[in-house]
Amino acid sequence: MYRKILVALNLTDDDWNVLDHVRRLAGHFESEVVLLHVADGWAARNFDQLKLAESEEMKQDRQALDQIANRLRSEGLTISVQLARGSPPEQILKVVSQGGKFNCCGCFFIL
Repeated sequence: MYRKILVALNLTDDDWNVLDHVRRLAGHFESEVVLLHVADGWAARNFDQLKLAESEEMKQDRQALDQIANRLRSEGLTISVQLARGSPPEQILKVVSQGGKFNCCGCFFIL
């Protein structure tokens, strides 16, 4: 039923409350899970216009996303990750609408 599940994460311990539910749902429907985090510090919000290097915060966010993804992959789930930069609401909507990836009836969003 759900081919793809998008989960926006804060990268806190509270994420596992949602991820516990998601992994059962994804396992049942054999869904791909897309883990999304939006880095929103100063460097992240100004990254493109000032042509900045990735900040330590963004590097840590990427590492945390990879750790979560690897844990879920070890349970047999299909996981992809995305680290966006900027305003969380704007970036989440951008990911949802980009390229038709999620605009299908077989998708489920946990935001």
